[in-house]
Amino acid sequence: MIGQKSQRDPRHRVCLNKFVNVIWLAVMVVFTDNADAQSPITALAFSTDYKHVIAGSHLGLLIEDWPGLHGGRTKPLEMDSIHDVSFSPDGRHLLIAGGSPGVAGIVQLRRWPNLELVRSWSEHQDVVYAIAWRADGKEWVSSSWDGYCRVCKIDALVAHVTMSNHSGPVFAAMYLPGGQIASAGADRTIVVWDSSSGLPSKILRQHTATVHALACQASEVAKVGEPLLASAGEDRTVRFWQPSIGRMVRFQRFKSTPRSIAWTMDGRWLMVGCDDGRVFQLDPIQLTTEELLLQNASVINLLVDMDGEICFSHRWAVKKIEKRR
Repeated sequence: MIGQKSQRDPRHRVCLNKFVNVIWLAVMVVFTDNADAQSPITALAFSTDYKHVIAGSHLGLLIEDWPGLHGGRTKPLEMDSIHDVSFSPDGRHLLIAGGSPGVAGIVQLRRWPNLELVRSWSEHQDVVYAIAWRADGKEWVSSSWDGYCRVCKIDALVAHVTMSNHSGPVFAAMYLPGGQIASAGADRTIVVWDSSSGLPSKILRQHTATVHALACQASEVAKVGEPLLASAGEDRTVRFWQPSIGRMVRFQRFKSTPRSIAWTMDGRWLMVGCDDGRVFQLDPIQLTTEELLLQNASVINLLVDMDGEICFSHRWAVKKIEKRR
């Protein structure tokens, strides 16, 4: 009997292994199908009237009503990845930035709200990570993994300015209230540069790791001096700058990497989304923080509307944090 049992054990183990492999394959198929159906959101923007929020993923665009977050519709796009979306100041156009890793960076200009394609650019040699309009809506800046920033006019077919002072991928770029551009990325620097020449005026070097995000107070917010520029980095800090003189004025360290930042309209608070799923309200003067939310996914995208309500992406869904009374 003992001999017979020992002879059957190997066959039992083979059957068990086959059964486990079948179950594992079934789980992987379900997981893959679900991942394709629910792609993580990698870009987020409010329409200029704050009646809609646009989310981007590798599946295309998701358009939700705001603040109700209902009536969502989707728009598939022929773009492998989407990393930023931005409305023109007059609300008539939408820029979409992304592309194919290692192949090409793509910027599309589409009309709003019908999303008709106006034109497309592919001058970057790798994925475009950030796009931002100038205040008058006549040009924009793009930044890419290829290490370059490019400035393009709305009616042009090619960029007319290229900035190449970064030594690695550029993950953030924006216009400052005075008309200059600030960009930041993997080389741990923030470059403040002229949009007409591409030449740098200041290089800010206090971060000790990759800089993920930039956000600047509105020009009318600053009572004394210039509006503060905020930056968020892999060194787990949010830093505040006076960009025209290249001075860092203060910083706040977090337990987890701050991934996304956004100012309230009045410039009183900076909202900070972190990799550990926490969202904080940060006072830029006193450097006090208040935790507003804890969830189980990194806060990659975060926006604040004109009433102080926060919109953020949770994996493949758009959610909100109600304004505190």
